[in-house]
Amino acid sequence: MPGLKPESFAYVEFLTSRNDDQLPREGTLWPHQWEAFLRVVYAHEILGKTEIGADGLLLNVVTGGGKTAVIAALVAWLRIAHGVQKFVLLCPNLIVRDRLEDDFAGGKVFKARDLLPESAVSSGLGNFDLTTLGSGKDGGWSSLFSASVVLGNIHQFYQSNKSGQSNLAGLMNGPEFAVFNDEAHNSPAPEYEATLLRMREKMILRVDTTATPDRADGRTPDSEMIYEYSITDALADGIIKTPVVYQPDIKTVQLTYTDAQTGERRKVEEINWEEVDRLGLNATQWVTDDEPMRQQMAIALKRLEEQERRARGRWQPVLFVVAVCKADAEKAERTLADYFKVPALLVTEDSDEADRKRAQELGKRQKSGRPIKAVVSVLMLREGWDVPEVGVILLLRKFGSRVYGQQVIGRGLRRVRVKGVVPGEPQICAVVDHPKLEHQWLWDIFNARKRENVMLDDHFDETEDLPPPLPKQEMANPDLVVDVPPADPSVVDDGEFDVGDLPPPPQPVEDWQAALDQIEYDPVVAEITKVGISGVTGQELGVKGWKTVHSAPDLSEPGITGAVTDEAARDAVKMGMLGIAEELTVEAGYAAAFKERVYGAIVRHVRRKFLKGDSLGLADRADVDFARKMLRQIKTKIGAVPGLVAGIIEYDN
Repeated sequence: MPGLKPESFAYVEFLTSRNDDQLPREGTLWPHQWEAFLRVVYAHEILGKTEIGADGLLLNVVTGGGKTAVIAALVAWLRIAHGVQKFVLLCPNLIVRDRLEDDFAGGKVFKARDLLPESAVSSGLGNFDLTTLGSGKDGGWSSLFSASVVLGNIHQFYQSNKSGQSNLAGLMNGPEFAVFNDEAHNSPAPEYEATLLRMREKMILRVDTTATPDRADGRTPDSEMIYEYSITDALADGIIKTPVVYQPDIKTVQLTYTDAQTGERRKVEEINWEEVDRLGLNATQWVTDDEPMRQQMAIALKRLEEQERRARGRWQPVLFVVAVCKADAEKAERTLADYFKVPALLVTEDSDEADRKRAQELGKRQKSGRPIKAVVSVLMLREGWDVPEVGVILLLRKFGSRVYGQQVIGRGLRRVRVKGVVPGEPQICAVVDHPKLEHQWLWDIFNARKRENVMLDDHFDETEDLPPPLPKQEMANPDLVVDVPPADPSVVDDGEFDVGDLPPPPQPVEDWQAALDQIEYDPVVAEITKVGISGVTGQELGVKGWKTVHSAPDLSEPGITGAVTDEAARDAVKMGMLGIAEELTVEAGYAAAFKERVYGAIVRHVRRKFLKGDSLGLADRADVDFARKMLRQIKTKIGAVPGLVAGIIEYDN
């Protein structure tokens, strides 16, 4: 690092191994954290903002890779070498905020990683007073001016509310500051961007951190990525658990055809697994209908038993159940409690503060002698919810988003680090999936491999059978790297490329309301009432994976169906209509922002067809249940009318 300030050199040397000046000192940063730290120092101090990072520097570090320790090391360096007195930690939600507050309160992270030289501590440079906006604890806005570290949700600095205006004004009227934008994939939201842009006037340095830089809307943070530590890298280094996916091996399926309005059973049909695609069943039926849900839970609980044996009493593994809506979550929670006798903590957007706090402090509770074995959530527990004890993840939903899928699996990647666990001990996270959810794209992110020819009755202990990971790929000859030349503007496509005879898109239906009203529905719906499973396939998601077949779960007891509350049933219909509106909008070739028009039309359509003209909030519960069962037909039939969705978008006034 030629040209490094003497003060910076002294701090870097403090963190450097005494035996190898390319490595960090043991007990401080991990090697990948060390490289991320050095890259920020080099980019900021030697290259400068005119060369890189005018809008900030981005560190892409896998979940469980320890982003907080990197932030703390950079805070210490900026204070000691550059005299920075104020640091702003931004986060997108309360879960992330509470985790950061726990790490920085009382200088905990600095002490745990030995990031402060004794000279800095004795001179007072190591005092980092923390204030957390909106936490209800001592400090808050009154300490905004005096605190060294200001931790807040990004929304608490928005100019669209008086509290945000006040907080930002207080910050901008103080000294210059450094900004650490945690979970930065949220930052492309317009007001998020505007807030960061306003802060630039007093911003010395901005460092963004994330494990998933790609957002669900396809946008990325405006900061420049200078370091990436991927899932593959972390698996090779043994930093995270090895994910293992388990899927049922299904041979036969029994379907019961029921009148969704009257409850009358019409007929029962048993078909082979190879034939189910002709029926067009919804993917989530394979994990949310009564019998399939119980079988998936039985598989998950078997994996939980295996994890408990591996833990050997040193910690209590947790089953994490992920549902798509509140109704499915409540059903899962009741099925676990009533059928399997496993109490679970249910966390949804309507959970009270006590339950959310229990979820956030689950790691502490596991050590208290009153552990929780299962948690059920509706995408409430994603980024920032870091409970290493999560050993099994049961997916009761289909992921269409790369971001959400990775975030959920990331909840189980953090290694358990408790007394009696040696650093190199193999640890896995078992993910219970279903082939009909079509998550292979998600498992490809983890470089899935299979082990063939494993018999049904073969037994494997995954923690003993995990193959050693391949070494990380390193660039051996960086001098041979060449830049891809820019596109030649003189090359023009004059239409010589034949794209085939594609039919033109259908014309928008101007009288779309009449076309919508003419749609008729068949009240008979198919429910999966029995699934013949021959075994359960286990597949390691690592650099050299394998495939294992386990025995099928035994569900000999009569079925118990989890009850769904009235509120959850209505919420499920609402969320279902929102999802249908977005899918139909995109399928019709429009931007997702137009979904509001389609949603409004669907709401009115559902009221007329299924709710006797009442609103969703006032309709009879029986009619609400009827509408919920007809959601699959609604999407299929509206989408089958050429130009109908386009007509709603173009002509709905």
